[in-house]
Amino acid sequence: MVSSSTTISASTASKSRSLTPQKKITLKVKTQQDGREDVYKIGYNAHMRKLMDACCTKRNLEKGTVRFIFGRKELKPRQTPAQLMMEEGDLIDLVTEQGGG
Repeated sequence: MVSSSTTISASTASKSRSLTPQKKITLKVKTQQDGREDVYKIGYNAHMRKLMDACCTKRNLEKGTVRFIFGRKELKPRQTPAQLMMEEGDLIDLVTEQGGG
């Protein structure tokens, strides 16, 4: 099993904003098809879109063809780890949609 780690950081919108460090959480994303697991570090209050975009870019996947599942529910791009009450090391399942015919 190959595992790699990616840190996702949010850019500062304004220089006048406080530079207090944001709490970060480490999450794992596992592909159901091949069992590949990647590790991402994301701000606890950052939108999951950042993780989703980074994962799709890293794995060369189109965003519309995958689903991210946590706790049997599909993640929404504007949700945050804080809203989802995620904990350090939690696992997110990455499921690719199968075209059929």
